[in-house]
Amino acid sequence: MIKLKDLLFEKVAHTKKSLEWVSMDYIPMSPKTMKQILGDTPITVFHNLNPDSIKNKLPKVIKKKKSISTYNHDTEGHLSSGGGVQTDGGVVLEVEGKVLVAGTEDLASVPDESGRRWLAPSIFGKIVGMKQFEGGGGGIYYRKHLYNIDKKLEDILFKYKTSLLIAPTDSKEDTDRFPPYTNKQKADLIKRWVKASNKFLLKMKKKIKDSFEDNINNPKITKFMSKYGYNELLVYDVKVKDAYIVLDIVGDPNDYEATEKTIKEIQKDLKPFVKGKIYQGFSDGVKKFVKQRGGKV
Repeated sequence: MIKLKDLLFEKVAHTKKSLEWVSMDYIPMSPKTMKQILGDTPITVFHNLNPDSIKNKLPKVIKKKKSISTYNHDTEGHLSSGGGVQTDGGVVLEVEGKVLVAGTEDLASVPDESGRRWLAPSIFGKIVGMKQFEGGGGGIYYRKHLYNIDKKLEDILFKYKTSLLIAPTDSKEDTDRFPPYTNKQKADLIKRWVKASNKFLLKMKKKIKDSFEDNINNPKITKFMSKYGYNELLVYDVKVKDAYIVLDIVGDPNDYEATEKTIKEIQKDLKPFVKGKIYQGFSDGVKKFVKQRGGKV
């Protein structure tokens, strides 16, 4: 059962953000639903981050439902040299987690605070091989399926979208017909959208399972959304196994003492999370680190 507190009903900013994804016909991918589809088997993948993220972001995802972006195949060599996608990188983690989404490129997913990720219908369709989702009509195709699952959803969504168009100069008749939505109404709309989406995904269980497992076991790089060639795997319930500090990214070649200080700080910050060993070396050693642990480069 989806509870309003899970949708952060009390947090207006987050509610607004979730409604943006709903209004754009995005597909919510929740750990609970994906567990029903894929089972509970953890996989080993890799995640690159910078030293600042170890302090400020890593503690928020370890052993929690929040997902992180990982990979197990890199064709361009950027990630397997220790670089990052949204940061400079510098630290490569071997992590164990459970799959939320298994893609063939940058998924351009957007997170919310409950642990879900939201995918554009076109990206989802590309992953599972459904041409009905491709192009500008993908959202309409998806939305119609949800309307068949929840008969009230279409009217609720229409009234919400129409209420956004009301201007202060509009007549009282119009404002009475489409008054601004309350936080409770917004939370109810999100709840219905997520619940209908989960039912839709479960109906497609076999297709999703086959596609995701194929992307995990036989990684393919389509490189459509990103300049980097890698297969993005969103995973949750994350545990860090080993770590590799990339000296030529985090260090200063002209200041040995500063580099040593930085390395010690990174090791100190990593220690509470790493179950195995913390290695260090130059960027040309990352490929070996990844390959030895089952990754493809």
